[in-house]
Amino acid sequence: MKKIKNTILSVIVLSVLILSGCDHDDFLTEVNPNAITSDTFWKTQSDAHAALTTVYAALQFQAVSGGQLQYEMAKSDLGGTNDWTRHYPYTEFSVSDSETPVLQRWSELYMGVYRANQVINNIPTMDVLEDDEKELIVAQARFLRAFFYFDLVHTFGEAVLTTASSGKEEDVQVGLSTIKQVTDSVIVPDLIFARTILPNTWEDAELGRVTWGAATALLGKSYLYNEDWDNASKMFLEVINSGLYSLVSDPLDNFNDVTFNSESIFEVPFDGSVNAGTPNSHYVDDNQFNSGGESTSMSRWFAPYSLGGWQVVMPTYWLHELMTADSIPGSTGHSSRYTASVAGRDAEGLYYGETAADLKVAVPRRWTFGESSYVKKYTNWYHLGVESNEWRSSINFKHIRLADVYLMYAEAVLQKDGSAGVATAIDYIDRVRARAGVVLLQDYIDANNTIPQLHISMELYGTRPEVAPTADNIMTHLRMVERPTELCYENLRWKDLVRWGIVASVFDMHHKDEVARTALGPDPARAPLFIEQRIRPDFVNNYAFYNSDAHDYFPIPATEVQTNEAF
Repeated sequence: MKKIKNTILSVIVLSVLILSGCDHDDFLTEVNPNAITSDTFWKTQSDAHAALTTVYAALQFQAVSGGQLQYEMAKSDLGGTNDWTRHYPYTEFSVSDSETPVLQRWSELYMGVYRANQVINNIPTMDVLEDDEKELIVAQARFLRAFFYFDLVHTFGEAVLTTASSGKEEDVQVGLSTIKQVTDSVIVPDLIFARTILPNTWEDAELGRVTWGAATALLGKSYLYNEDWDNASKMFLEVINSGLYSLVSDPLDNFNDVTFNSESIFEVPFDGSVNAGTPNSHYVDDNQFNSGGESTSMSRWFAPYSLGGWQVVMPTYWLHELMTADSIPGSTGHSSRYTASVAGRDAEGLYYGETAADLKVAVPRRWTFGESSYVKKYTNWYHLGVESNEWRSSINFKHIRLADVYLMYAEAVLQKDGSAGVATAIDYIDRVRARAGVVLLQDYIDANNTIPQLHISMELYGTRPEVAPTADNIMTHLRMVERPTELCYENLRWKDLVRWGIVASVFDMHHKDEVARTALGPDPARAPLFIEQRIRPDFVNNYAFYNSDAHDYFPIPATEVQTNEAF
């Protein structure tokens, strides 16, 4: 057999299911009688469920649902970084096609694709299973394949499209397909099938398995990204009207180690406990050669350096001030989504078990050198004194939750109906705002028949413009206020900016703000950011270097380009 060079082929060989249909006689001189092959596997019910488990396990890879998502988050206008971090290629758009995080994202998603293909293609041949059980297993695998491909095409802009599971080179040595081609030929059909078969709920012992709601929401999201506003709005409304989901009262409940609440639609579970004797137990249980990892490393990447983390992604000044504009009626306190998402020097309550003032006294370098705030979301600030030095966390990652569906529905209705959709869009935006306890858009409109442009800096410009609640202005609010405030650090922002086609204009706005803030200078006594020592330059280089054609997506990994003969 030819030497396997291709990235996807390497993924196949390294997967738990090494079930290739290739002829190995040219590669091995002896046959291991104990080896798992396609002739010995796919025989029992336990084989079927073990195979499906490996597909779910791929969700736990760090570049799929864990700490390695930070590299994409750093590209957006929510990701401030210091000069000494290794994220500068991502914030300056000089990412090489040989960067490890790029290859890791590609290869781990393709591990999921290959495992899903194995299940989808082999389960129907198993006589030991009843037809209903076959359908249910295949439906889960098809949802997961659709998810992996959705992430692939919206991270890389294109993908090697294969639904085969043979492992043969002719099945993976194929050219690149566009986002639309992958969406139309695999993602949408897989999700349509999955949502017709998957149950609304599972028994408690099966929590974490995908459901009708997950398939329907991801289908709606696929339509939304494809600008099919009518079908997107229909899918989102089905999820909303199903009665299966409701917003939790406290946003923090979505980002702690209490899992699978009423708002969760598609969530990946993690367990940060150390299993004695496992490889890499000081870090996470997985690497690219294992079936999955029970733990996530995300919390330590986000947490402040002086509290056990690496703070490689920090809130930009723009996001921090946006959070301070999330106003509670009749109060100067912070909203619940501010306190669940970021920690400024005026952080309320306890942060890693102490007040912000006490933390600042104990270690003066906290909130200094331009670091106005730190990411709280997906860190263990709420119950630990410091982040674990073992890089392990039990906080599940939510890929889809109801608040996101409300906001996507509002967007789809605005795009579909224009002015006629404004009232509906405001209704669903205000459902999310009401949960946060902040002033509703309708309250602003009732008072002045306008809404404030909360994304405009009051610190820099003194006042925020008031605008009429037109379809365009509500869309701007949705894009520049509601989604970044509610969904920051959930790996959605960069994809949003790209699909809206507004990266350049957003960076231009932030760069102008940065020039104005630099002229104003730091002042640790000036609210609302209390910036000390320097103004961190988050938008100097990405503003200058960004080019949509070159930078909207990660480059296809060099190993794939060099070895895929179909390119």
